[in-house]
Amino acid sequence: MELRVNWGHKRSKHAIERMWLRGISIQEVEKAIKEGKRAFQRETGLIRSLYSHFEVVFDEKRYNNIKKVYPITIKIK
Repeated sequence: MELRVNWGHKRSKHAIERMWLRGISIQEVEKAIKEGKRAFQRETGLIRSLYSHFEVVFDEKRYNNIKKVYPITIKIK
């Protein structure tokens, strides 16, 4: 399944600002989404991916063989 991260989405602006403040690259975030330990937040319907020293909160939509990811925020553990 192909993974596409949508950085142009309106909610991704906050995630980009958090990445910049914390010194985390786009490649690190994509690796966290692919390889990190996932936890589902039932109250919001979002997914948290724990990886290395940070976690990524994102929304995920699936279309045919494409998985679209919309990053929302980046947190330091």
